[in-house]
Amino acid sequence: MKKILCMLVFILLSLTAFSGFLDRIKSEIKWKEEEKPIFENVTVYSGKNVVQEKILPGSYEVYLFELNYPNDIYGKIKFIKEFSEFLENVESNNNKKYSILLTQAFYNDILEMRSRDLMQSEYLLKVPASSLNYQQIERLNELTKEIKVKEYKDTDQEKLNRQIYVLYKILEKKGFIESNVYTELDKENLIEEINAGRQKLINRYRNTSVDYYLKEDYSNIDLKDFSDEAKYKFEKDIILSTNIEDQALFPDIHLNIYIANFDPKIIEELAKKQIKLKRRILILDNDLYHGYTYNEENTVVFVNGKSPLYYFPDYKIDVKVVRTDVNKLKNYDSKYKIGDFFY
Repeated sequence: MKKILCMLVFILLSLTAFSGFLDRIKSEIKWKEEEKPIFENVTVYSGKNVVQEKILPGSYEVYLFELNYPNDIYGKIKFIKEFSEFLENVESNNNKKYSILLTQAFYNDILEMRSRDLMQSEYLLKVPASSLNYQQIERLNELTKEIKVKEYKDTDQEKLNRQIYVLYKILEKKGFIESNVYTELDKENLIEEINAGRQKLINRYRNTSVDYYLKEDYSNIDLKDFSDEAKYKFEKDIILSTNIEDQALFPDIHLNIYIANFDPKIIEELAKKQIKLKRRILILDNDLYHGYTYNEENTVVFVNGKSPLYYFPDYKIDVKVVRTDVNKLKNYDSKYKIGDFFY
C-alpha cells in the first residue's frame, strides 16, 4: 500500500512539474508574440537641420570604423593629431555619426595620455640620458639618424640632445640646435608641454558623441573560466573572461566589446538561446550570422556571418566593419551610429 501511495505521489508531482514546464513554454511563446520592437526615435542631420527620425521596419546598415593604427612613434604622433582634428570636426559640425573600433594598442595609449604620461613607445624619451640601456640607445639613434651631434659624440649629452630632438619633432617645434647643452630640466618641460597639449585630445575623446568599442581577439581571451562548470545554460550567466567582464574600461566612457574570430559552437548555442553572454553590448565577429539578438538585458550583434539573424525580423539591422585611415572618415556618409539602435 505504501509503495502504491508513493508511486501516486511521484506521478502527481511529475505531472505538476510537466504542467508547469508547459505553462512556462506557452508563456514564453505568448511573450515573444506580444513583444514589441524597442527601437526609439533617433536624431539625424539633414543639412543644417536636426530632425527626429522614427525607426520603421526595413533594412539598416551601420558602419563600425576600425582605424589603421601605426606602430612607430612618428606614425602615432601623426595619427593622434589627425584623430584629434577629426573629433574636433565632429564636435563642431555634428552632421555625421560615428562608431569607432579601438585596437588594444590605441586604447592603451589613450590610457597613458589620460594619466598625463607619454605613450609606452615614447618611454625612452623620459629615461635619464645616463640611464638609457643599449636597446634604447639604438632605438634613439634610429629615431634621430638625420642629426649628428658631433660635439658630444658618445657622451650622455649626445643621448640627451637626441631625446630633445625627438621631443621637438613631436611638438612640431622649431629651433633645435645640435650643439646646445640641453638639460634634463629642458626635457621635463618639453614632456610636460606634450602631456598638456594631449589633454585636448582626451577631452574631445571623452566628450564627443562618438561610440567606442574595444577590439579583442577570441584567441587572446583567457578561457580557463570557460569550462563546462562555468558555462551555465538557459537562465544563468556565461562568463567569457575576467577581461571581458571589466565594464569600466574607461571611467567616463562606457566601452563595449568587439570579439574577433568568435567560437562558432558558442555562436550556435547563443543563436538558439541556450546560453547567455554577460555583457551590455557585445559585437561578435563570426562566419555564421549577421544581425542581432537580445540576451535578457544584453544585446549581441553578429558581424561578417553568412546567414541573417534578426531578433525582430522586420527590422534588419546590420553592422558593417570598415577598415580605414582616420583622415578618410569624413568621406563616409555615416547617418547612424550603433548606439542609435542598441543601447
